[in-house]
Amino acid sequence: MSEKKNRIFSVLLSLLCIFMLLASVMPDSRAAETNSSVTLVCAQDSVKVSSMYWKIYKVGERRDGRFVLTGKFAGYPVDMNDLDTDTVRGIAQALESFIIGDSIEAHSTGLTNSDGTVVFSGLDSGLYLAVAKKVKKGETSYMATPLLFEIKEDGSAEKAFPKIYSTITLEGSVGSYTVKKVWVDNDDSYEARPVNVTVDLFKDGELYDTVVLDESSNWQHRWNTLELDSEWRVLERNIPVKYAVLVDYNSKQFLIKNSYAPEMLIEGGSQTATTTTAPVTVTSGSTSSTSAATTATATVTTASGSSLPQTGQLWWPVLPLALGGMTLICIGLLSGKKNKNDES
Repeated sequence: MSEKKNRIFSVLLSLLCIFMLLASVMPDSRAAETNSSVTLVCAQDSVKVSSMYWKIYKVGERRDGRFVLTGKFAGYPVDMNDLDTDTVRGIAQALESFIIGDSIEAHSTGLTNSDGTVVFSGLDSGLYLAVAKKVKKGETSYMATPLLFEIKEDGSAEKAFPKIYSTITLEGSVGSYTVKKVWVDNDDSYEARPVNVTVDLFKDGELYDTVVLDESSNWQHRWNTLELDSEWRVLERNIPVKYAVLVDYNSKQFLIKNSYAPEMLIEGGSQTATTTTAPVTVTSGSTSSTSAATTATATVTTASGSSLPQTGQLWWPVLPLALGGMTLICIGLLSGKKNKNDES
């Protein structure tokens, strides 16, 4: 009877050890989903920009080491395959246009304090977009370039430094704005380009006008206004199939860039996964000479060290290996019992 109790005790002890092993190596998803934060630091030279209103949106995530648009952003024709210094700004501003046009609700909002900082906490891992409203101080208006950043799974605090630029507004002057379409399709050698495109103009988040661009207008439209304190954005509607869109702008010029991308498929309302070789939070290059002369820098400093795996590392072998070890232990115990019975 004592030997039977010892065998039962050995099995229970083995099971306990295996479950403790699993608990120690499996990631704590709850910690990754609630303990991350990002601090946006808004300054231009020595000026710390306070009272700047920010919104952040979760736009995507990593899947097997790849970035993919998710949620309400899934299905937008934005090519996530090449997040380098020349495209990350255009991607961020294209997503901002979709947010305005489709009235997407923000994940969180916040206002910079006297130090020009604002903290967003309780963030789970994923790809985020931060956009800000213009803030006016005297005759100077401060604006921020939309920023893409990634919250990783280690729960560490991060700091992000959006590009801040400024303009001086003089009363009585007239503002002249331009939106221009640029095609990157080998001069339409694929014969996929439409005869015209429709563009919505938004003033302070509200639809102001809808214009049609085509060859007769040289794919551009110009408008004038006395409302220089307003913020303008543009959104291309009904983007042609097999074209990816980027948006670039400065304070008065907007460039909508459509690139022929037949490999970019959108199925079932979700963007197909595409590879990326670098973190999203990178330094953006200068804008096209056709539109803006402003450069954008977006960097994130992450706390070093992480005990949790990043997406793409494989956890699935842990459970089968543990179950296999448990099976071997049980087989050994049963074999010992059989041998003892044979000896008796």
